[in-house]
Amino acid sequence: MSSETNYKKISVGVFEAMNTSNFTEFEKNAAENISFEFPGVDKVEGAKRVILFFKVLLRKYKNLTFSVNDVIIEKNKACVVWTNKGEYNDGSLYENSGITLFHFTDDKVSFISDYFKDTSFINN
Repeated sequence: MSSETNYKKISVGVFEAMNTSNFTEFEKNAAENISFEFPGVDKVEGAKRVILFFKVLLRKYKNLTFSVNDVIIEKNKACVVWTNKGEYNDGSLYENSGITLFHFTDDKVSFISDYFKDTSFINN
């Protein structure tokens, strides 16, 4: 499998993990020293902490589903264009779109950064 194909599979796999709350595959593909930038919070560093952050984030929702619309690969980077829809635990609806940037080092995810269209949730 080429690096480009592998990077696409790994990147899309993160959203599949978010949809299923199963991070086993992502854990295999994350560098131990991965860093994650998410709007409104300090940088999260380390594979275990990033996965814990994902799990804690998902607890805010009764359900949340991501749809991947496009994936752009350039050298050791991937950019995933996505939309999502869900429902907060209080019953209010949530919907957003954005991009997530991935950097790869030695074929493992070493950096992730999210960019959202609607960042109003940061103040909640």
